[in-house]
Amino acid sequence: MAALSRLASHTSVCLRSFAAALLRFLFPSCYEEDKYRPERHYMRGPGPKWRTKHLSNNASSHKS
Repeated sequence: MAALSRLASHTSVCLRSFAAALLRFLFPSCYEEDKYRPERHYMRGPGPKWRTKHLSNNASSHKS
């Protein structure tokens, strides 16, 4: 009988964990503690268009 109650307790814990995970998956915005995350907006530096524009200007000015 004790084994059966332990199994029932474990099953209910698993179901609660699954339900919590499912809710977090379906409604992630409700569970975010910090809405602003700077790493999502981090800029890594100049892109390819900037490099082509500035490196071509520097290369032509140094050819003299």
